[in-house]
Amino acid sequence: MAGRTRSSVGGNRAIALGALAASLAACAPEGPSSGAMDTAPAVEQSSAELRRGPPSLWTAEWTWLVFAANDDHDQNLVSAFDQDALEWQHGLGGSALFRILVQRDYAPFQVDDDGKSRASERYSIYREEIRPPGRENAGPGVMVLGETDTSDPATLRDFLVEGIRMYPARHYWVTFTGHGDGFAGLADDATSGEGKRLSLNALSSALADASRVIETEIRTMPGLGGIGASNRIDVVAFDTCRMGSAEVASSLSGVADYLIASREAVPDAGHPYSALRYIAQDRPAASPRTLVEAVVTDYVRAYVEGVSTAGRAYVGTSITSVGLDLRRIGRLEEALAGLVTAVRRERPGGFTCEDVTALFAEACGSAGIVASAASTPHGGRSRNRTRSRTTASDASVDLVALLERLADPAHCGPGGAGSVVVGPDVMAAAREVLTLIGRPHLWTRAEPWGTQLQYGGQYRRLAGFHALSPFVVEAHRVEPSTGARPGGFSVLWGNPFELLLRESGVSLMDTYRATSFEKRTGWSRIFEACLDQAEACRTGTSNPHAPGDDPCEGL
Repeated sequence: MAGRTRSSVGGNRAIALGALAASLAACAPEGPSSGAMDTAPAVEQSSAELRRGPPSLWTAEWTWLVFAANDDHDQNLVSAFDQDALEWQHGLGGSALFRILVQRDYAPFQVDDDGKSRASERYSIYREEIRPPGRENAGPGVMVLGETDTSDPATLRDFLVEGIRMYPARHYWVTFTGHGDGFAGLADDATSGEGKRLSLNALSSALADASRVIETEIRTMPGLGGIGASNRIDVVAFDTCRMGSAEVASSLSGVADYLIASREAVPDAGHPYSALRYIAQDRPAASPRTLVEAVVTDYVRAYVEGVSTAGRAYVGTSITSVGLDLRRIGRLEEALAGLVTAVRRERPGGFTCEDVTALFAEACGSAGIVASAASTPHGGRSRNRTRSRTTASDASVDLVALLERLADPAHCGPGGAGSVVVGPDVMAAAREVLTLIGRPHLWTRAEPWGTQLQYGGQYRRLAGFHALSPFVVEAHRVEPSTGARPGGFSVLWGNPFELLLRESGVSLMDTYRATSFEKRTGWSRIFEACLDQAEACRTGTSNPHAPGDDPCEGL
């Protein structure tokens, strides 16, 4: 594919978008957030009373900030990113009530009219036209930034802070496009160097700076505070692979209210964005929770054969998404830390690698989860385009499936009791976490009494979680012929050997230990014996938990 020219974001070609599904869920009560748990109920509230006079004087309900880390070598993926840009422009359009600001980095092979590598750009979208930021009444154009490094937290911070100040609003939605890989990070930048990415800690720091501006500057403006207005970014949405994990949610729990992400690969076509029309035109005053439910379900349904109104590829079982209330992640972390403590009381070294492997297989088998999702066309929005999984994703498991296995040792499919026996304290701790999550048991062929599927056995949507649950909505596509599905929300679990391999003196396990989730829960301690065995195998030393055995056996 030839490099994209400037006309590709400024053209007038309309994009056929998937129709927004009808009967979106009603708003659940939620109150203003200042970083603590909200307790007072609130209702959807608009700034209708402020919409007097010309639109230029109206108070915006939403500002949508798109950080497009699209500097990639793969032409198929870059072409998909070009389609995203057209969807934002012609599908959403931008208005006085729904501001859109985009910062996009381009691929090394994309050139401008002079044949030079295309510089990064920042632009607003107003009434389907590309406009210079803050100058919607000016003619078409962009702010040319020069080459930017999307893996540098300062690049993200400057975009967010300047965008928030430029477009004051009652609500803020931040979307990331590009590559993602769970706790390993996101926003790779091909021009800046292979392997460079934004860490979760750097992501959290940039979002925290942006949220401080909302609290200290925006909420003090007339009409931009009060009931329903958060002191933080309302929603962080990842149109990238594998960000639907406990580690990612933990890193954002203090800097945003809601998270939308998939624990699996996202296809090249990505999110359809049509659900955001719900903000832009139909109900600009809808609550963030309502919109999270709409976007999660619209994404999954867009890939269900026979349901989608767009010509999207039939991509197997890898389509899944979850919406989380980040204000409630703290309770989940506390409960998981309690599970770790219970396991260590029962097993001083934690689970061995043999235990980890068996528990993984039994948990996934009983839940009908495919251990390795089918590869998407062209590899999806994954940093590794040659395979559907990465080292970080290989060492992860669906959290609820694992908890169900630990809470009930007999819950491991038709084979009966599991091979790993756990005691009553571990079972009780796992049940406590499941109670907090409050997700109904799902239908499988072996357990047909669970929550049923919709649309010809291809799709399932779960909403209506209890008031204290960190889950807002979960949806995934199911393989009709087998009933197999992807997981909904992952956590570190699996063979840790590759995580310990060092590159430039740093391993992925070092990266994991720096995450806020690990610091708050001590999660890796739950299978420390397995980590010790993998390290002994890597270094050629004796396994401290089984000195006479080959430390590499079973890895």
